[in-house]
Amino acid sequence: MTDQFDYVVVGGGSAGAAVAARLSEDPDVTVCLLEAGPSDVGDKAVLELDRWMALLESGYDWDYQVEPQEQGNSFMRHARARVLGGCSSHNSCIAFWAPAEDLDEWASMGATGWSAADIFPLYKRLETNDGPGDHHGRSGPVTIRSVPPKDPCGVALLEACAEAGIPTTEFNSGTTVTHGANWFQINAREDGTRSSSSVSYLHPILDRENLEIRTEARVRQVTFDGKRATGVQYLDPDQIQTRTVTARREVVLSAGAIDTPKLLMLSGIGPAEHLREVGVDVLVDSPGVGSSLQDHPEGVIAWEAAQPMVQESTQWWEIGIFTRTEEGLDRPDLMFHYGSVPFDMHTVRQGYPTSENSFCLTPNVTRARSTGTVRLRTRDFRDKPKVDPRYFTDPHDIRVMTEGIKLARRIASQSALAEWAGAELYPGPDVRTDDEIADYIRRTHNTVYHPAASVPMGADDDPSKPLDARLRVKGVEGLRVADGSAMPFLVAVNPNITTMAIGEKCSDMLKEDNR
Repeated sequence: MTDQFDYVVVGGGSAGAAVAARLSEDPDVTVCLLEAGPSDVGDKAVLELDRWMALLESGYDWDYQVEPQEQGNSFMRHARARVLGGCSSHNSCIAFWAPAEDLDEWASMGATGWSAADIFPLYKRLETNDGPGDHHGRSGPVTIRSVPPKDPCGVALLEACAEAGIPTTEFNSGTTVTHGANWFQINAREDGTRSSSSVSYLHPILDRENLEIRTEARVRQVTFDGKRATGVQYLDPDQIQTRTVTARREVVLSAGAIDTPKLLMLSGIGPAEHLREVGVDVLVDSPGVGSSLQDHPEGVIAWEAAQPMVQESTQWWEIGIFTRTEEGLDRPDLMFHYGSVPFDMHTVRQGYPTSENSFCLTPNVTRARSTGTVRLRTRDFRDKPKVDPRYFTDPHDIRVMTEGIKLARRIASQSALAEWAGAELYPGPDVRTDDEIADYIRRTHNTVYHPAASVPMGADDDPSKPLDARLRVKGVEGLRVADGSAMPFLVAVNPNITTMAIGEKCSDMLKEDNR
């Protein structure tokens, strides 16, 4: 087995698959892609999108329990995928271009080259999109299509939104939707196969001679010669032998917003005091590693359905609603997902009633101000890290979500939903005041599973940003990060397509810098 390549990519997920596929387009370049989980090839449990909810807390899930929360739900768990394709093989496949305003703000914060003018062409390059407009791509690897309006409760919901003053508005039009609702676009094929990064980027090139994909290969740490990354050590699938694979050019970490900072810290790059506490030798004191974790916290409100709900769906979560809770915002601060299924994973334990024939709206805070941390539990790479999102430690977030519960009730009270909205199951009609709603949210909220910004990029002279604008890890050579952890802040929308675009851009920069 060859153990020396030009590039070693750690993590075959949303960004890593794109990096490996694009780099290996050059037949003179060799690439090794290491994925800790199994392959998804031929695995219906992963590939069939309408089965995605069964993947939560399954063997495909790292299933990170959060640390006890002062202001939030301590039962909360972060699903992070251990399978080729990463979270794009594990999540629902809601496909959004990030707001131009978010990307332009990234650039203004020191992430030069990451403005909307830079990233929108990458969205176009990666997609084959059935939406209208010349801005869309028609020949990229990722199939993006509009959800067909086959759910009658969903049709009624959009009518109710319009009655409540929220118009039906095209998504991914190139203009940010600050107040509007519609069926999602999803990265999925017509036959119901998810168009994950694995399906899109890797499945067509599995026989590419200069690309070697090793699954069940759990990386222990990055290896260095002085301050230059030379490769990685990983545990062989036999769970006994440690192997070393070396990179002649660069190592790219694409392990996600929880495992990338963990791997950096295990390799000696992170907050020096913390590394010493757990017995890791400090290579680079980088206080920003794992120190600015962001997420989209998500509440829930549900109604018993007065008619039978649909029994088939693309992915059971098919409609989005955006709005602003205060005037003057150029981006939405509140988003809802509509689910045609019960979403009671945190309400039942609190004693709220449930029904298998129900629907829900899940208000989430698009620009949460609460930030958390990822820290090592021990220096053993097999131990799960400490994930502490510190939900609702900034009062802005609970205010926005409280407004979301109230707006959801206004939508459900419209005449268009009269034949669908039965009894409110949770929080229930007795929960009325802002304080009562906030208490309910803190006890029952979930996440949209969007951890990000835990190893953010920024200006060269910004010590709080562990990466420069070319995704290079500051303080060392030959090491980059390409995944959601690199975002300066979490975008307002579902970030999976943006994470793929990060992979696309990383591959471009690697090609430019290693000519």
